[in-house]
Amino acid sequence: MTAPTFRILLQHRAVRALAAACGETECHLVGGCLRDRALGLPSHDVDAVVAGRGREIAERLAAALPARLVLLGGKDFAAYRLVGQDLTLDLWDRAGTTLLADLARRDFTVNSFALGVRDGLLADPFGGLADLGRRILRATTPASFTGDPLRVLRLPRLSLRLPGFAADPPTFLLARGSSPRLVDVAAERVRDELAILFEHPEAHRGLGLLVALDLYPGLWLGAPGEPGRPGGAVTELEAIPERCRELRELDPEAASHVEARAARLAATFAHLPVRAGRGSRDFLELFRDAGYLTRQAAAEVALLLAEEEIPEDELGRRRFLHRTGRLWATVAVSLGARTADAARWRAAVRPLVDLARREGALLLDPPRLITGEEVQRILGIAPGPEVGRALAAVRQAQVDGQVRTREEAVAMLNLGE
Repeated sequence: MTAPTFRILLQHRAVRALAAACGETECHLVGGCLRDRALGLPSHDVDAVVAGRGREIAERLAAALPARLVLLGGKDFAAYRLVGQDLTLDLWDRAGTTLLADLARRDFTVNSFALGVRDGLLADPFGGLADLGRRILRATTPASFTGDPLRVLRLPRLSLRLPGFAADPPTFLLARGSSPRLVDVAAERVRDELAILFEHPEAHRGLGLLVALDLYPGLWLGAPGEPGRPGGAVTELEAIPERCRELRELDPEAASHVEARAARLAATFAHLPVRAGRGSRDFLELFRDAGYLTRQAAAEVALLLAEEEIPEDELGRRRFLHRTGRLWATVAVSLGARTADAARWRAAVRPLVDLARREGALLLDPPRLITGEEVQRILGIAPGPEVGRALAAVRQAQVDGQVRTREEAVAMLNLGE
């Protein structure tokens, strides 16, 4: 008999199309779509496993939905992704293995039960439904983490994704024991997991788990599995939402542009210990070069780390906005979360917001008032570095509020003669 909780999944258009494409081949829904349905959480992804004919079924399904077919490949089995409108369906071919063996290779018991797409029968050999009820994250088998150390990072990610869930003690110990082996995992997989974790509004809880798993600050220092202390990183992450709220009260538009993930990542580097003369920015470069951050993300974090406080004078504020550009609001929030003097931060951020509202575009990227050819003519010089220096001086004068029009730029150059 079909479990009532999951009956609606079998009526999903994509699942009906999957059943038709499979014909007599055994097919089960597995993983997050079942878990989330049981918990009443929204989910737009479907995971399924078939007992053979994976490529043929995937191609038939792609034509029926319709959807774009992506070959994912796999170390031990074939995998296919179908991307359609408002839906992603991952299809795994377990040819040569049993359903039990397929479920046993999964990370946590809450992801290790299956629903037959034709008969609606549940297979739950590892007690995943009971663990959902108890809100427990339990390793499916003792080899869950040794088989794929990336799952050490999925533990805090799932703890954030699933409300009220926590790892049982034996699972936590298994995960921590596999932390040193995270260096053996492809960097882009680690990067993707970290991106999801630090995107979450409660990333401070995730960071706390990384500390307990001996991944922070160890992974940041190139030594995952090494116990360490978080310094003020968790506290800074906790303060970011409050600083965002205060900025939103001053300027909702500015607050909407805060890159919270960049601010959270910057906090993790700001509180790293100094080792062998290396500081936060050195470790940021190592982290980037290891592949755990994209170059763009690392550049954003570096910009946040470069600022120490919000200036309290007009000229300083103008230059601050120009230096930080589109990330000025993110930098302001980051500094507010880092400081121990919140009152001083509030006093400094208000005039900064007012200035950004009045002249933001002119400061972030001042319009070009004069060309290089005009500089050559005014100064009577040939092309060369001196032209670039003159243009840079005009641009700096624009940032400082001393030059606002083309006429003023020409007058400045003439005075410079």
